[in-house]
Parts: sequence; structure tokens; C-alpha cells
Amino acid sequence: MDPETLDALDYNYLDGSRLSVAYSARGEYLERRHVAIVCCGLPVEQLNWGFLKPPCEDPAATAGEVAAYFTGRKLPFALSYRDTDSRLLEPLERLGWQRRREPTPGMARPMPASIPAPPPSLAIQRVRTPEELAAFREAAFLGFGYPLAAARLFLDDRLLALPGVSLYSGVVDGTVVATSLLVATGDVAGIYWVATLEAHRRRGYGEALTWAAVDGGRALGCGIASLQASKAGRPVYARMGFEHVLDYAHLLPPAAAKEPR
Repeated sequence: MDPETLDALDYNYLDGSRLSVAYSARGEYLERRHVAIVCCGLPVEQLNWGFLKPPCEDPAATAGEVAAYFTGRKLPFALSYRDTDSRLLEPLERLGWQRRREPTPGMARPMPASIPAPPPSLAIQRVRTPEELAAFREAAFLGFGYPLAAARLFLDDRLLALPGVSLYSGVVDGTVVATSLLVATGDVAGIYWVATLEAHRRRGYGEALTWAAVDGGRALGCGIASLQASKAGRPVYARMGFEHVLDYAHLLPPAAAKEPR
């Protein structure tokens, strides 16, 4: 994939992350030319991270900026970067930064001419009201295994009015059981918050909600759909025509890397 498209995928990934934290009760999103900082405001490592934006001329100094930000707030965090340049890793490893979890695969596919119909048992609806958003949040947090008590702190009602942002709920017998969120930036339709309640998995609901977000991007004129895949979701997305195009690597700072996990 050409560098300009990879940059566009990065931009969408960061914008999706920005919307998840900047429209929350405690979150903050900061961005400079060489780094973006995503902070949920809670002690959840996976939702607190700094992203080294390519090309990063001084990764050690930039990593220090990220560490100072989160250390000052006493929050656990990780450092992330697009894993296409080994020159970023070497100076960080010398300082004690270590990989402690698998990279996140970035996947993409061209827009299809049409999408498959959802399972007959599933009704897909666009989230439009605060009440529908509250049900979306609850299902998404339960599906991801995040603390339900924190759900109300994320995905503020203001998201519903933003151009290029659409939220979708999959409903069975009046209950939201699956979710997805579309963030369209330029030619890229980024798909986020794809989650399914555990009792409703392996029925094609997550795939159907992913297709709904893809179709929303197609309606907005996007030419490519992108997402970041979990280990369980990756084979499903591959079956849908998404290809593995990049990895986002994650590092823990020296002090955290020494702690037992």
C-alpha cells in the first residue's frame, strides 16, 4: 500500500481515537506534528497511549514527552507506532521500552458495490437519540469487557451531530446486542466499536454491524474501509475481504515493563 494511503489510515485511526476520548467526561486528546496523545482519564492502559507519527525524527525524545504526560497524571499507558520502520524501535529498546502485547493489525478493503443482508433475526438501526446512544454504550462496553460503570463517561451525545460520524446498533427482540461506529475522513471509512454481547456471538451479528458501517462510508463517498482487528475478529474480517496492510506496535515504558503481568 502506498505511503499516502497509509498516512490516511493513520489519520483516521487517530481521529477515531480522538472522538472516543475527547467527547468523554475525563478524556483528553493532544496532537503535535510528531506525536498524538490519547488519554481516557482512567487507569486503563489500552485506552491511554501516545502515537509516534511518521516520520518521527527523535523517537527517544518523543517517547519521553509521552511518558512525562502520563506519569504526571499517574496513569498507565503504552507507546504506539506504525510498525514499518525498525529505526523507531532500536533507540527505544536501548532505553528499556519493551513490547508486552501483540501488535494490532490494521486491515483495509476497497468499497464494495453492495453489502450482504443481515441475519433475519437482527434489525440494524442508526443511533439518533440520547436514549439509543445509552443503549449503544452499554452493549459496546459489555461486548468489549470494559467496566460498565465507565460507559456513561464515554461517547457523549454530541457525537450524534458530527458530520462523518455514524453509530449503528444491532437489535434482537428489542435489545441492543451488537454495535459499530463509522468515522469517515476523506476517502477512508474507519470502523470502530464493533462489539457483540457474549450470549449473541457466532451468529453473524458483528459481521453485519461491520457491513453497516462500511455501507455508511460508501454512502458518504469513501473509497476504502479500514479497521483494527482483534485476534478473534481478524478471520471474520479477512472473510469479508479486508486485507492486512499494517501493524500498530505497542510498547510499555521501562518501569512498567519490569513489573509482573
